[in-house]
Amino acid sequence: MQTSKTECDKCGTCCERGGPALHTQDRDLLASGVIGFTDFVTIRQGEIVVQPDTGKPEASEVELIKFQGQDGQWCCRFLDPTARTCTIYEHRPLACHLQKCWEPDEVLGIAGQKLLNRFDLIAEDDPLLPLVRLYEQQCALPDMVEVTVQLQNAGQRDRALAGLKGMVEKDLMFRSIAIDQFHLSVAQELFYFGRPLFQLLIPLGVSVTETADGLTLQYSDE
Repeated sequence: MQTSKTECDKCGTCCERGGPALHTQDRDLLASGVIGFTDFVTIRQGEIVVQPDTGKPEASEVELIKFQGQDGQWCCRFLDPTARTCTIYEHRPLACHLQKCWEPDEVLGIAGQKLLNRFDLIAEDDPLLPLVRLYEQQCALPDMVEVTVQLQNAGQRDRALAGLKGMVEKDLMFRSIAIDQFHLSVAQELFYFGRPLFQLLIPLGVSVTETADGLTLQYSDE
């Protein structure tokens, strides 16, 4: 006789797919000291993400905050890979509280609702705040869907790569300033500035190399 699933198997599969987006109800978690900025990665508006309801990659309509991954993967940083358990279970975010792989409606119901972003969390007296604001003004992400179309069109590709090169250089300039002046770690950088643009271009087929003459961008559709 087949029985309906009613509880978590604690297999870790949900956690391996990536940490949750944080909601306004999760703000108190920072006050607890259990998690902090070095645990977060900012997903900027326009970044390509897998939508939780459709499972399809689409440009994010809003900025959101997620837990960083581990070992170069999106697997939630708080999943113990050996025990297959959450290391902050008593302090897990709202989405994790609602997560039920056998009954996803509840967690899908909050998807995209009341999400936290960097500016909800960065204090007004944080010395990095002016630089982050200026970065957002001058380094807004390009339309990644349009960029994909341009790269796939041989007649538009060179112009698109030239434009992207300038954007990548400016993106890295801001990050260099933050590292030099504020001694940012890589983990802190992922929160304050999100992932570097050159990393976001890799899935689109763009590779970036540094030479004595500066950065070189190349496209491959393989």
